[in-house]
Amino acid sequence: MRTNRILSKELRQFLTSKNPNRDCLIDYVRLHIADGTKSVALCFRGNLATLYYRCHQLLRIRCSRTAIIGEFDFRHSRFTKNYKQILGKLKSLNVRVSGFSDEPNRQAQKYVRFDLTGENAVSREQMLEILFIFKSLIDDFINPDNVEYAFDMQTPRSKSLNLEKDRQQQLYSTYFLNNELFYYDIEYAEHYAEKSGLHGRFDLLGLRKEGDTYTLLLTELKSTIGACGGNSGIVQHEKDYIKYLNSEFVDNRKIEACEAVKLLCTIFARTCPHNLTMNNIMQTKIKFVFSDDAIEIGKNYIPQDNRIEKVYLCATDVTEKLY
Repeated sequence: MRTNRILSKELRQFLTSKNPNRDCLIDYVRLHIADGTKSVALCFRGNLATLYYRCHQLLRIRCSRTAIIGEFDFRHSRFTKNYKQILGKLKSLNVRVSGFSDEPNRQAQKYVRFDLTGENAVSREQMLEILFIFKSLIDDFINPDNVEYAFDMQTPRSKSLNLEKDRQQQLYSTYFLNNELFYYDIEYAEHYAEKSGLHGRFDLLGLRKEGDTYTLLLTELKSTIGACGGNSGIVQHEKDYIKYLNSEFVDNRKIEACEAVKLLCTIFARTCPHNLTMNNIMQTKIKFVFSDDAIEIGKNYIPQDNRIEKVYLCATDVTEKLY
């Protein structure tokens, strides 16, 4: 099992110290958390910091040997017909695109990169334009009208409306670092849990204050009737998640929750709960959140374990309600 660690020393310093590009990124997240779309999240993945837009990777931030760099997975552009012109535009903004390959080979390079620090760092204006382009590529990628691939030689397929992922982002933003209930991570995947045969993927990770202690919430969101059944439905998730609750990985999640929340509070200048420690996270629960078409399914759902709870999402103000 890997050692628990949220970010390297260098990346932590970049995210917590005044720097024009760092400040631009944090302001960018603040803006999208506050606005009506609630569409951007900042999460930590070991030695990576990741900006998510509509639950898709907008920007990975990591250390290289010479600088802090940002990178974008261009596979999120595989429905964008004019991607070659966009690559040219990105190159003019000091994004390194020379390593990109549109070959269908899975091993072909699909990331484009730019420097956030050092002598080759992009300017604030360039970075805002770069992020705008990346956002537009993701919008194009999840557009249900786009079914034919631009550079990936695969069979054209239909795409979902992405409702569930939008609800994830809205939940994250609505409860971001709130006092009583707060979500601090989305699209979490525990690599070692998968290797051990356990299901370690969660739509959201959160903490709920219970007096002077906390409950860790491993959260699954269901927004459509179809998502409630089958191999990734409620029954299968129950079985998988109960196994996870009984595993050694739960302590890992508690440690990471404390580290992540404290770091987010530092980055966004919020007051950190003084009593948030691993020992004060007294319970871990599975939480099902039902929204939109799945609300009626959730109404009739009876959890098979007392460590599983359910709520529904009120779409008008994006807040959780008890059934």
